[in-house]
Order: sequence, then C-alpha cells, then structure tokens
Amino acid sequence: MKLLRFEVNGKRRIGILEGDRIEESSGTIFRIGEKTGKKYTPDNVKFLPPVDPGKIVCIGFNYRKHIEELEDIATKNPTLTLKSQNSVVGHEDYIIIPEGMKYVEHEAELGIVIGRAGYRIENPKKHILGCTVVNDVTARELEREMVQWSASKSFPTFCPVGPWIETKLKTEDLNIKCRVNGNLIHDSRTSDMIYNAEECVKFASRFMMLERGDLIATGTPGTGKLFDGDVVDIGIEGIGKLRNYVKNE
Repeated sequence: MKLLRFEVNGKRRIGILEGDRIEESSGTIFRIGEKTGKKYTPDNVKFLPPVDPGKIVCIGFNYRKHIEELEDIATKNPTLTLKSQNSVVGHEDYIIIPEGMKYVEHEAELGIVIGRAGYRIENPKKHILGCTVVNDVTARELEREMVQWSASKSFPTFCPVGPWIETKLKTEDLNIKCRVNGNLIHDSRTSDMIYNAEECVKFASRFMMLERGDLIATGTPGTGKLFDGDVVDIGIEGIGKLRNYVKNE
C-alpha cells in the first residue's frame, strides 16, 4: 500500500495511490481511515513529504562503494549522524544550494519510516511502517572540515523525501538508480548494504529511542555534485521515483 500526503486547493489531505489515481482517505498516515470517494491524478496535486519526522537518522558508509569513494573520511564500519527535521521537502520540490557552498552532492537512499516507538529494538518488523525514497543532500566541504557531520546535512531543503510510503515491501534486494538531467549516475542494489534495512533500525535504536514518524536514511552507494538547474531523479524498485529540482540560493 502506497500512503501519501498531498495538498489540493491549499488543503492538506491523506491518500492511497491506487494504480494511476490517488484516493483520498480520512485519518492519518499511521492510521488510515475510510476513503472519502474523492480521487485525483498525481499531476493535479502538490506532493507533501509523506511524513514529518521528529528526527532523521542517517546511516553513514553502509555501502562499500561509498567507503571507497570517500576513503579519506570514511569509517571502517557503518556509523550514524542526525539531520535536521527542517531539511525535509517533498517530491517535485526544490533543493536549494546555500550561498558559499561549492560541493553540494546528492545521496540516493532507501528510507525507513518508523511506525512504532522502540529502544534497543530486537524485532524491527514490528516497528517499521514502511519505506520511502530519500535524497540525503550533503555539503561535502563541511563534512570534510567538521568532525561532526550534522551541519553538512541540515540546510533547509537538504532532505527530499517521497513521493509516498510503501508499507508492503521486501527490502533485501531492491534496485536503486539515481539520474541527474536524465543521465544515469548510480545503479546499485540494497543487497550491497553492509547493514540491511532491519539491521539499520536495530543499530540506530541502540543509541536512541526511535519514535513514531522518525526517518532512517540507510546509506548511499555513491554521490555526485549538484549544480543550479539540475533535475535529480532517484528511483527505488517497488516504491517509485523521487524528483527534485536544484537552484542556487
């Protein structure tokens, strides 16, 4: 089931994607109610981030390709950092390159949305609402300058998420593609992750309470520099495609 939040005529709504139509529903992302009978096409709605995360946990260096790519700062094992909740934007929204930042890069990632709170979680399946697509945008020069990486990842618009949450998906071997201006930049699979999706939940919950609505970005197979005017498409098998546009501040 693909759950989403969207806006029509300035009003926020909840829906389920059924084929090529969005069926409006009552309730919330976490507790879908009855269908209202109203249907929309994706072209006629404004997509909102499918969740407003209380916190965004980024699993770093969870693909060996990414470790090799950033060998000078990479840790030997997967690590984690936090990203500001104010960085979240939705599908078809803008990524804004901050003034003075010269090396802003995309990171295509599988996102896990927490549906049930937990600390030191042993059975992740009971705590996962579903999966989404995340672009963990990073100001690489700040990441290299600072010991702590949250600043490099927390600028406004640095966490595109969407277009929806898929609640029924096996995550062990999904294709992840990133295209910029139609050119294929990365083509990988979640089977290349060091920690799989459920292990990422267990790992993060060792250090903090995960709350309903929290978002875990599970790591990227590679990065690429973004420029003013770029169009970034990240597609994950079984979920869909997240598209965002890039402009300078």
